[in-house]
Amino acid sequence: MMMKRDVNPPGVTESKCIGCKRCVAVCPSFVLEMAEEKSRVVRAEWCIGCGHCGAVCPSEAILHTGMDFEKHPKGGETPAATPEAFELLIRERRSVRNYTPDPVPKQILKKILDAGRYAPTGTNSQNVHYVALTSPDQIEQLREMTMSFYDKIFSRVRRRFGGFFLSLVAGKKTVEYLRDSLPKMMVAREAMNRGEDRLFYHAPVVMIAHAESWDSSSSFNCSVALYNCSLMAHVLRLGCCFNGFLVNAVNHDQKIKRWLQIPADHRCYSAMGLGYPNMKYERLVPRPPPKVMWR
Repeated sequence: MMMKRDVNPPGVTESKCIGCKRCVAVCPSFVLEMAEEKSRVVRAEWCIGCGHCGAVCPSEAILHTGMDFEKHPKGGETPAATPEAFELLIRERRSVRNYTPDPVPKQILKKILDAGRYAPTGTNSQNVHYVALTSPDQIEQLREMTMSFYDKIFSRVRRRFGGFFLSLVAGKKTVEYLRDSLPKMMVAREAMNRGEDRLFYHAPVVMIAHAESWDSSSSFNCSVALYNCSLMAHVLRLGCCFNGFLVNAVNHDQKIKRWLQIPADHRCYSAMGLGYPNMKYERLVPRPPPKVMWR
């Protein structure tokens, strides 16, 4: 399903068009076609505003109202990073669960969020919305509401009939997973009672990404955008930890969702804590090979 968006379609300066057909080849929405060896806009209303046509045009014949194309600093001939540098970057990034109490300046957070807008989104919807909590009081309130949600869930799991009815809603496998997690949850709750934060790990920032629940691309859009943010945070010497527990709580507790002012037709698809690491990782961690079926 695709929502109608107000997008300014491209224009073609005929005198500059060299008839290379590149813009036609990269357009995902059939907006452009060739006519008399020149590119023509034939379905302007179908444009999704991705900008591929202007980015690929060698003669700067494509114009987009409200979109300023920037000259590639490397000419677009080679990627910005070598394979070796990129592999090191993604291997360096770790899930950080130890933070200093130092607040993160807002200009740094804006730079991190700015990295998220360059992530791909289905049909170029750019429908990712963020909630960024930086107030210690608000983070504490969210922590308490989330832990209260899980206290109720695990209380039901402990009971025979509670677990049965929960399985009708969440599924048998989910209940089995929760039952297996009970010992760990009890230890985590005891640690929380002692003042340890085993949910957000005392991160000074909590970020949540949400989008329309009816859009089948929303889960991908939010997850990739927030991962982009995590990579930018890493190169800015900050650390992040993705938080599936918070995602689940937001989507199943209307009180939390309303408190975060997330629209009723949206779902939370990704969340993470963020802050300056209070731990240095001395080594890279191995991972098993990809699970691939070659055909």
